[in-house]
Amino acid sequence: MITAVDTNALLALLYEDEHTTKSEAELRRVYREGRVVITPLVYAELAADGHFDTPSELDQFLEDFSIQLVEPSREALFRAGEQFQQYTVRRPDGLQCPSCGTKQTVRCEECSEDLAPRQHIAADFVIGGHAAVDGDALVSFDNAFYETYFPALTVYPE
Repeated sequence: MITAVDTNALLALLYEDEHTTKSEAELRRVYREGRVVITPLVYAELAADGHFDTPSELDQFLEDFSIQLVEPSREALFRAGEQFQQYTVRRPDGLQCPSCGTKQTVRCEECSEDLAPRQHIAADFVIGGHAAVDGDALVSFDNAFYETYFPALTVYPE
């Protein structure tokens, strides 16, 4: 079994938040079932976080959790692109309540521009495409996103 790991599951280990205990438990569990991997994009996102001063520090962190850095296949990258294209067509303009769906507009107090929600970027789709095509599961705390665009992918914790 190959389990990919999303950046948020690793950041939970670094910053001890509400997901830390679940993240650590899931990583230990999936390690017992097979390989645990990340894409170069997850590596880059961890490097961008500023927690590590050198590549060797980041490498040591990954080694401590027996996580391997692997390249996604062309098929995984293509699938990521297909799903990202679907997302760009479907994503809502403005802000939308996750419970009732009501659209809202919020303006910046400084410049009066409409604020936009955080948009998923292509990296999120590469992580999902890699897990769905080259792996068997994903450890992430963005379950709803991955279930929407990669519905056959098993996402832990469930």
